[in-house]
Amino acid sequence: MGEGSKLQRLYRQWRSAVKYKKDPQFNSQELKFLQEHLTDWERALFEQMDYVDQRHALAVSQSVVTDPRLHSEEDKLNLIKAALLHDIGKIRGDFTITQRVLAKIIKHIFPEYRKKLLVKGEKSKPGTLARAVFVQEIHPNRGAYMLSVSGTDQAVVELVRNHHNIPRNRLERILQDSDRKN
Repeated sequence: MGEGSKLQRLYRQWRSAVKYKKDPQFNSQELKFLQEHLTDWERALFEQMDYVDQRHALAVSQSVVTDPRLHSEEDKLNLIKAALLHDIGKIRGDFTITQRVLAKIIKHIFPEYRKKLLVKGEKSKPGTLARAVFVQEIHPNRGAYMLSVSGTDQAVVELVRNHHNIPRNRLERILQDSDRKN
């Protein structure tokens, strides 16, 4: 992915963050989709994300639904659930919209500074740039842990855990492609 497309994606995410800052604005069809694909516990985890992450997760799940590479119903259902929950490791209040953007810029442009922030981030308070960089790094494992203790199917847990790693299989590739698109 070229730098131009990374910046375009960052801009799209920022626009969405501004639009859905205070309310995810789900319509009745979207609410029904969430109800059909998430258990009560998973829905509680979904709802603790920032509204922009909720909208993003729903958009990722809609991309998954229409992906022609999915063949089995079981894979499709697991991937929809993973798409809806892939960012639950980012909890509302962990960082601001500005810190979210800065964390991504720092990751791509200032890797040495990012390493320093990662070390400080674990002990930093929510709302600091160091915490934002740290949460951005650990959210896949944090989310996978939250799902594993909630009893979510292990296949979904692994998709969430690996959604930023090099894909090892077709389902991980589909999730990453859908995540990047949205």
